[in-house]
Amino acid sequence: MKHFSNQSNGSHVGRMNYGGAKFCRFALFPLMLLMLLLLPAGMVAQTEYDNTVTFTALEGNPEGYDNESYANLFDGKKEDGKFSKWCCEFSGSAYVIFEASKAGIPVGYTITTGNDNANSGCGGRNPKSWKLYGNNTGSDDAWELIDEVNKDKVLQDKNYTSYNFDCKCSTSYQYFKWEISAICRGSLLQVGEFELKLNTCSHKNADGSSALGEAIKTVEATCIEHGYTTHECSICHSIVKKVDKDDELNKHTLTRHAQEDATCIETGKKEYWQCSVCNKLFSDDNATTEITDAASLEIPAKGHQYNSEGICTGCGATEFRYPLFNNLDGITDVTITDNDYHPWQKLDLKADGMDNLGFTIPEDSKGLMSGNYHKPGSSSETVIRFNVSKPILLTSQILVSSEENKTLFDFYVDNNKELSISGKKQTEYKVLLSVGEHSLRLVYKKGNRSDANADRAFLYNLKTSVTIDDYVADYESSNNTLTFKKVTSNNIESLDLNHAVIVNKPTVGDMCRLLGINSTAIKSVVFDKSFKTYAPTSLKGFFAWLTNLETIKDLKYLNTEQVTDMSNMFYGCSALTSLDLSNFNTAKVRDMSYMFYRCSALSSLDLSNFNTAIVTNMSYMFSDCSTLSSLDLSNFNTAIVTNMSYMFNGCSALSSLDLSNFNTAIVTNMSYMFFNCANLSSLDLSNFNTAIVSDMSLMFGGCSVLSSLDLSNFYTKEVRDMSYMFSRCSALTTIYASDKFVTSKVQSGISMFSACKNLKGTILNYKDSKTDHTYANCGTNGYFTPVFEYAEFNEGTGTLTFRRGLSKSKVAYALNVEASDPGWLTHKDEIKEVVFDASFADARPTSCYKWFWYCTNLATIEGIENLNTENVTNMGVMFCGCQKLSSLDLTNFNTGNVTNMFGMFGYCYGLTSLDLTSFNTAIVENMAEMFTGCSALTTIYASDKFVTDKVTYGLSMFVNCYKLIGAIEYNKRKSNKNYANFETGYFSKLVGKNGDEKIGAAGEPLATDNLVLDDNKDFVAYEPFAAKAASYNRTMKEGTTWATLCLPFEVSLDGQNFRAFKLLSADEGTETVELEEIEGSIEAGTPVIIKMKDGATELKFTEADKEIAKDVQTAETADANYKLQGIYTKKEFSKDTDNNCYIVKGDKLMNPAKLLGTSTKSVGSKPFRAYMVDNSSAPAAGARMFSISVGGSTTAIEQLETTADSKAEYYDLQGRRLQNLQKGVNIVKRGGKTMKVIIK
Repeated sequence: MKHFSNQSNGSHVGRMNYGGAKFCRFALFPLMLLMLLLLPAGMVAQTEYDNTVTFTALEGNPEGYDNESYANLFDGKKEDGKFSKWCCEFSGSAYVIFEASKAGIPVGYTITTGNDNANSGCGGRNPKSWKLYGNNTGSDDAWELIDEVNKDKVLQDKNYTSYNFDCKCSTSYQYFKWEISAICRGSLLQVGEFELKLNTCSHKNADGSSALGEAIKTVEATCIEHGYTTHECSICHSIVKKVDKDDELNKHTLTRHAQEDATCIETGKKEYWQCSVCNKLFSDDNATTEITDAASLEIPAKGHQYNSEGICTGCGATEFRYPLFNNLDGITDVTITDNDYHPWQKLDLKADGMDNLGFTIPEDSKGLMSGNYHKPGSSSETVIRFNVSKPILLTSQILVSSEENKTLFDFYVDNNKELSISGKKQTEYKVLLSVGEHSLRLVYKKGNRSDANADRAFLYNLKTSVTIDDYVADYESSNNTLTFKKVTSNNIESLDLNHAVIVNKPTVGDMCRLLGINSTAIKSVVFDKSFKTYAPTSLKGFFAWLTNLETIKDLKYLNTEQVTDMSNMFYGCSALTSLDLSNFNTAKVRDMSYMFYRCSALSSLDLSNFNTAIVTNMSYMFSDCSTLSSLDLSNFNTAIVTNMSYMFNGCSALSSLDLSNFNTAIVTNMSYMFFNCANLSSLDLSNFNTAIVSDMSLMFGGCSVLSSLDLSNFYTKEVRDMSYMFSRCSALTTIYASDKFVTSKVQSGISMFSACKNLKGTILNYKDSKTDHTYANCGTNGYFTPVFEYAEFNEGTGTLTFRRGLSKSKVAYALNVEASDPGWLTHKDEIKEVVFDASFADARPTSCYKWFWYCTNLATIEGIENLNTENVTNMGVMFCGCQKLSSLDLTNFNTGNVTNMFGMFGYCYGLTSLDLTSFNTAIVENMAEMFTGCSALTTIYASDKFVTDKVTYGLSMFVNCYKLIGAIEYNKRKSNKNYANFETGYFSKLVGKNGDEKIGAAGEPLATDNLVLDDNKDFVAYEPFAAKAASYNRTMKEGTTWATLCLPFEVSLDGQNFRAFKLLSADEGTETVELEEIEGSIEAGTPVIIKMKDGATELKFTEADKEIAKDVQTAETADANYKLQGIYTKKEFSKDTDNNCYIVKGDKLMNPAKLLGTSTKSVGSKPFRAYMVDNSSAPAAGARMFSISVGGSTTAIEQLETTADSKAEYYDLQGRRLQNLQKGVNIVKRGGKTMKVIIK
């Protein structure tokens, strides 16, 4: 294209000589100007360029994503449908170096945007600032600037759009570098195409002569640039500049600028001179020293100097933050520095977002809050520096209300990070400060899109004190001992603050850092008794890496009741030889990973008191405890542990491990679990449930002493990694496994049996070439020895027997898995009896699906206690259609892993009751038709563990259960899972036993219909409940006067044929005993002594709507030396262990030991009675009895020796002899003893 210019072809004088032509040309000028204005902008003042030039990318950084590298900038693909781009992560700079196919003068370039700039969330990827360089050598140190753009506003967030840029350049180049220093926003740079326009003309005619015309413009030299002329090239018509480098530069024209002093808030400027032509700056009037950095002229602002009232002494400005610290006792010389654009502000409880605080800050609180509310990606940082004039305790409240993991508050004291909080937390922080300079640094950093809650951090209610009542760590360097204790002092100055720090974060490492000592210096840690009230919630890493720690004294004073995390607690304590953890309370601990990791000197650990019921992570727990020779984990509850990787890794001194109690139902990782247990000779894994384990790599690797492994219960359907599982088990000869050990999902099984030289299975001779997972089988080409779990049918007797052993007959049936049909169902019409052999107790089936489905002639099941269901997941239609079964004992069933109970008892016409109290249905998903068609079923006992929270299929659960009664009677419209409960549904809760009868209760509150108690039936209540009717009858021998009574329900005394008494006191010192009559009623479970009226021999109680007490009460005397103990069950008294007991015999309370002899072999008591117990710690001098006497309407109990059968003498307090006992105080003499008896 030919480009326009305003260049004339002749002189002004020549144009004047053409008269009419002159008129025409001036007349045409406005028209030509209008035409120029109407031309496309790209055509105005454009210079010709060579469009045959191609470019090749030589180097770039960043490279760019796959198929989106910097090389795409020059491939010409910039249209929708045929497009490529350079897209990369931008971290402050990016560049590309490229070569032109021939040299030329850059006259302009075009940038094309990406293909998705306009899409939602993709804007801001365009370059914002850049430089274009050129040279002719390709060397990286020879670049010359061609063009520079800062804060560009031309490029827009549009797709596939090209934008032109001009270059003012007169030098020809062949190598170029495009350097990008900023993008519009975000972290991604994206460019579609970069097209450089080069003028490659040589400005010479064919004969070598210059093609440049006469000078168009002459420019004189200045103080910085030589003079030059411009010429038009007759070939390319571009304007070329010719520089005269022989002329001299002019002197600078300087103007002096006097110094401007700085103020508190404004910067000043030093004296300088500036050239009015080139604007350069100089430090002197001779322009000998140029100032290239204008910022160096600045004199920093002085900053405010505030007094204690927050008033600047320089300018009078006020600052609210200074009084917060200057007014604290012991703090002086406060300076506050803000390190970013969002300084910490004055606490404002009414600020935006404070409704979402989540905590309460008192109305009169004073303090600071971060200043970057709803400013994504920002930071609010303020530093407070101050002097401490005397030792103090600084206390502050700290609160963070932010988005978890997307924001972080860091709190520094003297450049030590003390707290790091994300999410929501409110805490108190205390620190002891010695005399001298100190600082607090507050940093609240926000991520992108992190505006949750109040979106702030707060520091408030600061106070100082010279007294202390807190927990500290005190270091004694003479014996390298760190002591944790509580200190109470009215004078902090008396403490050595160089050796004591407040316990805010309870790890020894933290304490050492604050004390300025290396943690490896600690040899002993002591817990003072005063520390026992300190209640941390985490002990993570408490003793971690104390590699020289030898003793921990009085660990019993470390209170662990509230601790949830004990991970890494003793990590790396390689010098510790013993640990007393007998007082540890671990009931709330969830994480024990790495707890004893690398405690290489520990030889034993007593963890018998550990409660691990809610622990989820035990990985690395005992890893590298290389001296540990014994470990009893029989009490460990691992029901919710998910990770056991490396748990015993490197326990090379352990010779045996019994993990038969381990519940591994939800463990997913067992990699390296026993790796390098080089001395382990026996390992009991009989109860391991591996149904969802995915990683078993190196699980037994390096167990070089193990000779056999029983993995017959391993179910490995989910395992993906078995690499090196048994590698280097050089003594291993036998691995027992079943057909549940599968490798169908294994992705890595390399060297599974490497170096197992003595291993034999169906492969009789180990081979180095056969070591991967394909040989993990019991078939004809594997290293396993099969263990069979099977069922065998006897056609002659109709008996189906379940067994486990090393062999089986050819007609035996393997157990089914998941939802496959059992093979023995081909005999379902012939099966009359099912027997679970004792050998089957070691089996761990994973599915009971259809086991007895429509075995219509099955009448009995024996040995069902040998069926261990802890690994079973599917019990669908297990007993469905067993029409002749009249009873089922499922009390031993463990259903914790079952998900399917569809039709489990459907159409069991003969069942009248079902006890499902052992059923835990927490993860059951399908209960549809579970009891459908059980037409004779009247009662289903269930516990609180029978839940339907996860059930998605629960229709028709109770269809046609006509006789079923729980909290409600059967209603055909109410048959789904909503009625599988004992509050509002068909279940009954087993609340006790009355003899051999089960007591079921239902409704809200729990109630049973009729409770009939009997002396011949023991009564046991599992929990309190109510009875709509309760009764008890007793017939006593003729002439009986005294008896005892203890009933589980309240009895009214109105109209009764007896009187009731409680034991009030028995003073052995004065030999005085006392009874007190009860009026109104006898409370449930309360033992009493009763006296029958007028020769009555019958007790009859019938009560309505009574609460039944679970436990019998104990009625003690005031001094607690004696008590009346009630019983609901029969009791037989022992001569040795019950020699402090007394039962009613006639009118006496007698010691059973006196009654036992040659003629009386046993002494017992029936249910619903009471007996007296001597609580005194002194041993009995001999058998004693208490005689019960009646005088008219009075009652007394006298203490007698067993030989005291002579007549007694009675006196009043005045010494007058009486004929019989009277009300009040009596003096009684009998057989040489005198005692005081009180009659009420």
